[in-house]
Amino acid sequence: MPIDARKFAHALALRSRITQGRTETVVLVAAGNGTTGTQVVTGAVWRDLHDGAVVHVPYQIAGQTIQRGGVSWDAVVELPYTVQLPNDLRYVARCSTVGGVGTAARYAVLDAFRAGVGVTTGGSGPVMNAGTHWRLRLRRLV
Repeated sequence: MPIDARKFAHALALRSRITQGRTETVVLVAAGNGTTGTQVVTGAVWRDLHDGAVVHVPYQIAGQTIQRGGVSWDAVVELPYTVQLPNDLRYVARCSTVGGVGTAARYAVLDAFRAGVGVTTGGSGPVMNAGTHWRLRLRRLV
């Protein structure tokens, strides 16, 4: 069921209170057709899942230890819903300026999707999740 503009504004207000004091600036790097573009984004909420090492949960089967489990991403970053993600987004640099991209920790973008409350309809078209933020799953580049 779609929500109206007042409820969506309320969800955004709650989101801004939740993220207050936890945000940082990141740089999005896009590459395609022989060109490279950057976009500085403020208001990103960064969540490292671990220290960069692959996380596995060992378990025993008939006397042998098998590594199983873990996640396929190292970090999750949430960006404001107003950000226009480029189609050819390659990686996210954890720095506040474009000049710092070369020395900053860089993360490849595995997937990007809208998250949070907010459903809109395209008239008679399909239902789309407008969301209150973008969520990107990232893999650390060495």
